Amino acid sequence: MFKKYKEDEQEEELPWLEVLDRVEAMELWGGRKRETREPWCHYLTKADEILKMPRQTIPEDIVRTILSGDMGRADISGLLSAQPKVAVFVSSTFTDTKAERNQLMKDVYPFLRTLCRRLGVEFGTVDMRWGVPEEASSDHSTVRMCVQEIQRCLSESVGPAFLCLLGHKYGFRPLPSHIDHTEYQSMKSYLEKSGKDTSLIDSFYTLDDNAVPAEYVLKNKPSDDKQWWKDLPVIQEQFREASAACFGTTSPICDKYRLSVTETEIQYGAFSNKIADEQASFIRRNLNNYQSDFHLNRKIVDLSDGKLDEYALFMMRELREMKLSNTVADVPTFEINYVAAKVGAVSECIRIVCDHVCATLADNIMDSYQRRLHVQTDRVFLEVLQHRTHSLEKSALFVGREHEIRQILDYVGSHARYPLVIHGPSGCGKTALMALVSTKIKEQLKDAILVLRFLGTTSQSSSARLLLYNICCQISRVYEQSIEKIPTSYKDLVQYFRTCLSFATSNRPLVLVIDSLDQLSNEDFGLNLSWMSLSEQLPEHVKLVVSTLPVRTLDIIRSHLTSAECYVDVKPLTLHEGPEIVKLMLGAKHRKVTETQSTVILNAFKKCPFPLFLRLVVDLAQTWRSYDIISANDIADDMTGLIDKLFNRLEYKYGATLVQHALAYITASKNGLSLAELEDILSCDDAVLDSIFKFWVPPFRRIPPLLWTRVRNDLGLYLVERGSNGISAYWWYHRQFWETAEKRYLLKSKGENSEAFKRKAHVAIADYFEGKWSDGKPYVGKDKFEKIEDRTIPKQPLVISGTRDTKRQLNERKLTELPYHLIILKDWDKFKKLCMDLSYIEAKFEADDGYNCLSELIEATKQSRDEEIKQVTRFVGSFLGFLVREPRGVYQMALQQPPTSYIRKLIDDLDEDKCPTVLLSNLTEDKYEEPCEMSLHGHTGSVRCCDFSTNGDLLVSSADDSTMRIWDTTTGAELVTVSSLPEPIIPDPSENRQQLILHPVNPCCFSRTGDIIANGTELGDVILWDTAGVQLRHVRTDKRAVSSIKFSPDNKHIATAFKYGHLSIWDARDLTHVLSRDLDWSEVTGLDYSRDGTRLAVIVTKGLMLFETDKYSLLSRNQGTCLNLCCTFYPDGTKLMTGGDNSCVTVWDTATGKIQTCLSGIANKHNAWVWSIQFDSQGLHMFTCSSDRTMKIWYCETGSGWRVLKTVGGHSHRVSMACIEPGREAKILTASLDRSLKVWDVKTLIEGTIPPVKGGHFLVCVTSNSGSFLATSQGWSHTCNVIDPTTGTALGNSESHYGFIRAATFTPDSAYLLVLDHGHSGTYEHGAELNARARLVSLSPLATVGDLSVDAPASIAVSSRYLVVGSIHGEIGLFDCALRQVARHKLASGSHVTRLATHGETVAIGYDKSNDCTVMKIRNDTLVSVETLYDPDSACQTLEFSPDGRYLVFGAFSGKLYIWNASNTEFILCAVKQEHKSYVMDIKFSPSGNFMLSSAALDMRIWDVRNNFGLLCTYYAPVNCAAFLGDRQVLAGEATGNLKYLKF
Repeated sequence: MFKKYKEDEQEEELPWLEVLDRVEAMELWGGRKRETREPWCHYLTKADEILKMPRQTIPEDIVRTILSGDMGRADISGLLSAQPKVAVFVSSTFTDTKAERNQLMKDVYPFLRTLCRRLGVEFGTVDMRWGVPEEASSDHSTVRMCVQEIQRCLSESVGPAFLCLLGHKYGFRPLPSHIDHTEYQSMKSYLEKSGKDTSLIDSFYTLDDNAVPAEYVLKNKPSDDKQWWKDLPVIQEQFREASAACFGTTSPICDKYRLSVTETEIQYGAFSNKIADEQASFIRRNLNNYQSDFHLNRKIVDLSDGKLDEYALFMMRELREMKLSNTVADVPTFEINYVAAKVGAVSECIRIVCDHVCATLADNIMDSYQRRLHVQTDRVFLEVLQHRTHSLEKSALFVGREHEIRQILDYVGSHARYPLVIHGPSGCGKTALMALVSTKIKEQLKDAILVLRFLGTTSQSSSARLLLYNICCQISRVYEQSIEKIPTSYKDLVQYFRTCLSFATSNRPLVLVIDSLDQLSNEDFGLNLSWMSLSEQLPEHVKLVVSTLPVRTLDIIRSHLTSAECYVDVKPLTLHEGPEIVKLMLGAKHRKVTETQSTVILNAFKKCPFPLFLRLVVDLAQTWRSYDIISANDIADDMTGLIDKLFNRLEYKYGATLVQHALAYITASKNGLSLAELEDILSCDDAVLDSIFKFWVPPFRRIPPLLWTRVRNDLGLYLVERGSNGISAYWWYHRQFWETAEKRYLLKSKGENSEAFKRKAHVAIADYFEGKWSDGKPYVGKDKFEKIEDRTIPKQPLVISGTRDTKRQLNERKLTELPYHLIILKDWDKFKKLCMDLSYIEAKFEADDGYNCLSELIEATKQSRDEEIKQVTRFVGSFLGFLVREPRGVYQMALQQPPTSYIRKLIDDLDEDKCPTVLLSNLTEDKYEEPCEMSLHGHTGSVRCCDFSTNGDLLVSSADDSTMRIWDTTTGAELVTVSSLPEPIIPDPSENRQQLILHPVNPCCFSRTGDIIANGTELGDVILWDTAGVQLRHVRTDKRAVSSIKFSPDNKHIATAFKYGHLSIWDARDLTHVLSRDLDWSEVTGLDYSRDGTRLAVIVTKGLMLFETDKYSLLSRNQGTCLNLCCTFYPDGTKLMTGGDNSCVTVWDTATGKIQTCLSGIANKHNAWVWSIQFDSQGLHMFTCSSDRTMKIWYCETGSGWRVLKTVGGHSHRVSMACIEPGREAKILTASLDRSLKVWDVKTLIEGTIPPVKGGHFLVCVTSNSGSFLATSQGWSHTCNVIDPTTGTALGNSESHYGFIRAATFTPDSAYLLVLDHGHSGTYEHGAELNARARLVSLSPLATVGDLSVDAPASIAVSSRYLVVGSIHGEIGLFDCALRQVARHKLASGSHVTRLATHGETVAIGYDKSNDCTVMKIRNDTLVSVETLYDPDSACQTLEFSPDGRYLVFGAFSGKLYIWNASNTEFILCAVKQEHKSYVMDIKFSPSGNFMLSSAALDMRIWDVRNNFGLLCTYYAPVNCAAFLGDRQVLAGEATGNLKYLKF
């Protein structure tokens, strides 16, 4: 712990060294961290203000060039890095500035790191002298390492990069570690001619002929180095004299013989730095009377034989007084005089130094950030940039493989429509080959768009979902397509990826190069490669080059691509290639090897003839001197052995504990660790610190930076830095290194503890990102007492800085790493504390990491089996599409969950002031049990088929979107998407007048064992798949449209019914054809096996056919009484139930094949077509699905027959199919035309209190201006309900219409209700709309006034004087309330008028097929056209004027809202709102006009009119129509039939 200084006026003066040593260990600021002190806390406030400022944009020409696939031509030197960092090299002499360096380390640098984190920038310092007990390394690598680190800081730092603390000590002047042979001989010859003895020099240096040109190498310092230090000054003097004589005193050659390490650092960091005035700063410290005998000490000033070193004094004087002034006069320099050698005075001086350094660096950082980094984040651009950088680095190291390169380039230049697959074993050079070829492709096809990805090298290229999303974004932007169209769900991405490929043109062809397919995670079953659509041809002008190891991914590809021309086999190198490549690689490094050494290399190469092995050997061989005796034992016979030897050398050289732990942490991390993170974690590892500080005590407990820098430099290019969440993270160059490191460091026990170090590593990383040690960590000191010491570990909040209204700086590293490690550790308590938090979910999605959020939750659910984690997983999965677009909506989504759910508890327990958004709360929330366990969203077309696997762990579904999808029933995750199925065949009107599809499209089902899926297609094919989505068998038939497919109960046969009257039976093992039957009747809609497997029922639209299953002979064929849609055997096989267009269940006797009865006239039966029937195994409960959007549960009472037990709502369109979980029968699955599937808990459905179903989907919800009346109407209703909204009392219904009600509106005086119907009652026949009627109803009393005389009305509106009606013929009629026609206007376009809106004398008109909106005025009872508005991008769905007539709002089919200011003589577009992602269905204004609502097929939104229509809140449900019941109360009519009273 640091001692606190107490001021003493009588304090005596001490020697400078003693004073500095005392102050070094003191606490100078009373324990308060800088960020809490003035004025430094204002720096953080200033950073927040900067974040609020408008951000710059990256130049568009640069963005376009990089996204197009530039491979090195574009100058991007001025661009921000994808991982911006401030890296400051701290230069000083070794012993005299420890006090300043220690105080900077513990007080200033942590603050600067906090400041940088606030700005989204990584901060680090490189102090090669802090915390190390000796100055010179035995291998003389100090200068080389210092120069490398300075160059790295200068090139990577976006702000300050070099800080120099200068005292009076010139510092250590090392001997050169390498001297050119000619230079050495020249100096030696001079010395010998001068009569000097050169034997001492010869004893220090040895000739190395392996260097090109040859050089003399300084021998390692001996362990007993007393004599070495005595000889050192003699050699230094000889070299200074000889170099000056041979090359001239001003020659740069002389510098290495006379300069200290510190001045060498200054040369690189400042003197030769062209922008030193921006990157460098100096502190010059003057100690009063430091040369007096009282103060004289070798740690303060250079001494020689106990006296002042005159040469060092001269060099220091020249540096301070001449070079600094003349060379870097513009570099910020601060000079301070330490007058009194007293603790108090020196403490104050060091505080001043620290404050000055902090202010200088902080000002520089913020200025640099504003100039260079305050840029709009373009994640796609940064992703492409990272892969470009990776490619250029990899290709720079490539040699050979000319034949393979030519093969690939020939493919790219051909007309081939297939992918090209590069494959070969690990280490054969595939990645380097792909990198080099990418550059050559751009050279060969200059106008081509190149999409390049090295899978697994970034977080956005590790899963198929993220990969496709980013590629789609890149392609869309390059080809100037809207990225708004890119879907968020994986299955839709797979389809849209193919759409993006079709953007390619002959002028701008598209080439995709995707390396290491095998490195994809198996999330979304990406490793099955279904996203590549391998069975389909590539679009024209598209080439796809991929690479993989010879693993399962290659097997999958081979099952689709059988031609040899699709493959390039990257084989091991031939024996004659090895020597040439070794020579080339060594030559590039200006090295060679002796003949004996070469033999050792080539003998090893014969056993492992791979490029990676050669590179490892060459990197080792470049360290061999010509005098080194090398044997086969010095290298290994394979790559793993060679890497192990590298690790052995590192452990021996730098200490086993440090190396083992450091490399284990990097290997255990999810996406690598940054330098700062690794140093922090190592600084919390007491085993590492105890091994380092065994013989001395550091100034405070933290790892000295130099120690890791040495390890990293020796690892060289094998440890790369790659982008990860905005930082630059260490990761392994090749998977062989990761695999070897994992095996060596994570899968072995360490030390005496039997617990595997793997767990310790994950615990250490988790503790760090949890912020566990930010206030200090306890340890046992050398005195055996436990102490707690601040190790300057940063806190880890979720949000580092900023606000939601500007841009929050999220802790993306915590969001990425912490959940990963907690899952590995199975620490479910901490996982739940972190992830079961709405603010965490919001932050994950805000950080564009939402897909990983779901993946982590899925994995946690599977491993933990925790019910609460499972609920959160299902919640996130259900709202995934919304959360990706609107992370802040998570709070509203949670509020909409059932009151008893865990998710609801999360929002109910949240403090109101912590909720970042206005919420819409339900005022009339019922207490009920939620039977729906989860909703599965992903299909983009109507879902018509579904099935459970045998053990209930998987679901399969197929839909009109030409896909089949496999789902996990535990988490709701979509595991596989098969996107290669044919599109649905729309029936001809001659088949059925409504052109309705009567059968499942591309039906599918599980085998009885649950490991195979059978699938029939619209083209008549029959396919078998495994549960990973891999195609096993495929049979093509000459029939069309498989309408149903089933496995026999014994799993031996598969029965397929074809739509046009054909039945085929197949062997379930291999799809061998067994037999066929021509049914020659009407359209086949379904089939079913009896549970004992003895009979097969085939249902056709006209009737039922029964077959025995031995030879599949026809048993009976009987006519039905309706259009039959489905059939299911009763469990005991004596009866068969069918559903049809009579809205009933028909019971058939299976003995005779004739109808027994029809379940009609039963209370609460369906009121629309029945599409699916299922039974439990006992036959007590029947489940039926209908077009009325419900599932009904029936109960069979002994002696009384069937009755409806429950009606289940939830779907917003036809419920097309249901299936019960086999065996346990705990779940039932429903599929719907609303594109969703729902999994229900059977016990809750049957025994629980479930949400009531209050009718069909809402079509009308409107209030009168007086607030006295509310009119509603639901699906399949012929009347409008009139209600008192204040009491909820029903006032009556309008007279029954012929057709279903479509729309209604009140007159402004609230005296009448105008009602419009569809013209049909469910027949959906063409031309039925001609029968529509518009009817006026009086409200007091409630009575019909009459029908308006309009032919085929399609839209209605009312003004203060008129009833306005638009027809499908393009006519507008004006009527008074006595039904007299005042005017009729025929629109010139004759377009179908779908929407009308009025205010005063103004009428706005929207059309069915046209995007424009016509504005007309009523003048003298005549409609006069005023203006046509052409702004909308799609047809009108709804129109509305604000109450004051100031605004006209147009709801488009695209989901956009167009808002015009109508207050002047012309309509001016003032806003376009794009938040809705589906067509707008209703728009209403509140009575005051302060708020507006817009509802759509997916959501309802409330807008603040006063704030330029700013979005206020969102309700996430399919709201067909809604109305205000006051300014802040809304009545929402949902597509599910629910009516919600909401308040905001």
